[in-house]
Amino acid sequence: MSVLLRGATLLPMRDSLRPVTGDLLVSGTRIGGVAQVTLPADTEVIDVSGCVVMPGLVQTHVHLVQTLFRGLAEEMPLLPWLRTRVWPLEAAHDEASVRASVRLSATSSLRSSCAAAFELASARR
Repeated sequence: MSVLLRGATLLPMRDSLRPVTGDLLVSGTRIGGVAQVTLPADTEVIDVSGCVVMPGLVQTHVHLVQTLFRGLAEEMPLLPWLRTRVWPLEAAHDEASVRASVRLSATSSLRSSCAAAFELASARR
């Protein structure tokens, strides 16, 4: 199955960093063509005029279990913040709160165009 995204503003992120208007063909799980493409017979065409299509971003540093702690003591230096906030909160996690934190982090990442993440495990204290 192939899908053609027709009329997008494409951010190719290679060769040229300038946006171009064109089509993007997705064949299975791979990009099958950019700009002017020949359509396979089973192609679904979706008009995405006015939309931007760009590569997914990669989050290179995330602590999934800390997502629920966002905004707590933002102005504290690192070590006091870890000792008085993060490590006690991580130690209080149970299976349900870890699951909620990971799901919230994944949802947040996907909504911000993040396609992959490198999760840094957190020590439970």
